[in-house]
Amino acid sequence: MTLLLQLLWLALPLIASGLVHLAVLKLDLLPALRRLPLDGGLTFRGRRLFGDNKTWRGAVVTIGTTTLAAWALAELSACCWSLPTLVPFAEAHPVAWGLLLGTGYIVGELPNSFAKRQLGIAPGAAGQGTAGRVFWVVDQLDSLAGMLLFIAPVWRPSPALLAAVILLMLVAHPIGAWVM
Repeated sequence: MTLLLQLLWLALPLIASGLVHLAVLKLDLLPALRRLPLDGGLTFRGRRLFGDNKTWRGAVVTIGTTTLAAWALAELSACCWSLPTLVPFAEAHPVAWGLLLGTGYIVGELPNSFAKRQLGIAPGAAGQGTAGRVFWVVDQLDSLAGMLLFIAPVWRPSPALLAAVILLMLVAHPIGAWVM
């Protein structure tokens, strides 16, 4: 039960963020931010740093929604539904928790995007052969690695929770990408 509760405090803000991001994409909301790539169009060795798919819209929506969802989860737990977080920092500082999760999620995707652009792999593609299989796995777990790095100063998951989150990401991330 402890594992499930901790997983909820990690996953629910990100699931909410993914759903909101999907709606923003489908409805083409915030179009001005859609046209602003995170890399500002900069190149390295003649290739874009991250490409057009990594935008300020995605960063703002992901970080903002993750933060709002973490705060709402803490408020719901405090007022109506006593859900022990087992992640004390998340309950005591839900806005900071949401900011760390959302920012870690976005930052975690950037090194992989950079590597793929430098290798000439199109956004959303994995590549061919062994490299393609490696990039597929990295695509599923890069954002998780970023989140874990960003929350490490305030909380570290148990090995069992880490295994559960990795399994969840290997299933949920491809399904989310397929839906989008």
